[in-house]
Amino acid sequence: MKKSFIGLLVFGIIGLWGAGPSYATSTSVDALIDKLVEKGILTEKEADSLELEIAGDEKMMREEGFQQGLPEWVKNAKLKGDFRTRYQYERKETDADARTRGRIRYRLGLETKVNDQINVGLGIASGADDPRSTNQTFTDTFERPDVRMDLAYAEYKPLESVKLNLIGGIFPRSGYLWAPTDLLWDGDINPQGGALHWEQALNGQWTPYLNTGVWMIDEISSTSNDKVDPFLYYTQGGVKFKQGDLSANVAGIYYGFNGLKGSCPDWSAVSNTGITAGGGACSGALRYDYDSGGVSAELALATPFDMDFIPEVGVFGDYIANIDGDEIDDSTGWSMGARFGDKKVAGPGQWQFKYIFANLGKDAFVDFTPDSDRYGGRTDVRSHEGILEYGLNKNVTLALDYYQSKRIKATENPEQIIQADVNMKF
Repeated sequence: MKKSFIGLLVFGIIGLWGAGPSYATSTSVDALIDKLVEKGILTEKEADSLELEIAGDEKMMREEGFQQGLPEWVKNAKLKGDFRTRYQYERKETDADARTRGRIRYRLGLETKVNDQINVGLGIASGADDPRSTNQTFTDTFERPDVRMDLAYAEYKPLESVKLNLIGGIFPRSGYLWAPTDLLWDGDINPQGGALHWEQALNGQWTPYLNTGVWMIDEISSTSNDKVDPFLYYTQGGVKFKQGDLSANVAGIYYGFNGLKGSCPDWSAVSNTGITAGGGACSGALRYDYDSGGVSAELALATPFDMDFIPEVGVFGDYIANIDGDEIDDSTGWSMGARFGDKKVAGPGQWQFKYIFANLGKDAFVDFTPDSDRYGGRTDVRSHEGILEYGLNKNVTLALDYYQSKRIKATENPEQIIQADVNMKF
């Protein structure tokens, strides 16, 4: 009771002493408390305790005042990113083709609320203008590398009762197109255009969903011909299932490409029929428009057979078929994989091993989107990939990734890639 009374007394005096917008200084407060000790009103122990309490309250008032002075969009902002260091070894059939590289990747993103329904995000990343890579190789005598615009989007969530998201700009692909492997889409590709995601849980077990969108591929500046700007539209419908330790996800998709046939896309990997040069420059003309249909699926079981040392086991795969293609082998592609361990590696001691087999025909899909580490992102490729990931600390992981790839019909040498990564997320 005595302490509470004294505290009120001290704060009352501080309020009068500092009349106006500013608070009493720490020196004034210390002098007042010393005087109360001198008069015998406070003991030394009570004085020390009171000084700590007042210091804490002053800090809280300063922070609250600072927060109140900030715009709402700053208060609602979320900053996140990641940094990766990599050692990479590549080898074709002979040792003469081998090369080693040190590489880094840095990504930084900011997202904030405009209001309760609209979020705006932006991001920057290392790397050059290659849409399938944010890596920066250690080279060119300490030359300062580029930083590029990676994301710039607005996301609209109009409903509270149903998950319905609409997005436009340059945005992350993962929330608007589900693909369990990178058979068709490199992880660094962020589409440009617009997309929609809807899902609704039913009975606590089944969750149907829909992904659809229009993504721009190129812009033709010349108006002297009848060609349209190449673009892609897609519709993916699927359902997720969850009961106890068992979960599953199955989806079908249709891709429609407009304006690709007869064109020569930038960043072609020079493997589709009709293209004769690539890597930022292109000659020739695509034979097909690459309208395609496909299926994706994943099945997972937590702690299989009560084996606590394996948190989860999963199998997954993708299949794609080019509707415009002539030969079945050239016009289809598929991948299949399995994983063991934690579903996500984010903390110390967590681990996951994943294996993926991929077989992508020459004209099964466009050759400017598949995983760039799988024989340069080409089609007409068959590959094995093994990934081991281990958590070193919270948000710090070590990953070892091995690719063994070869062309299916072309006569180029087989390729091996070993990547050793340390990833840090914040």
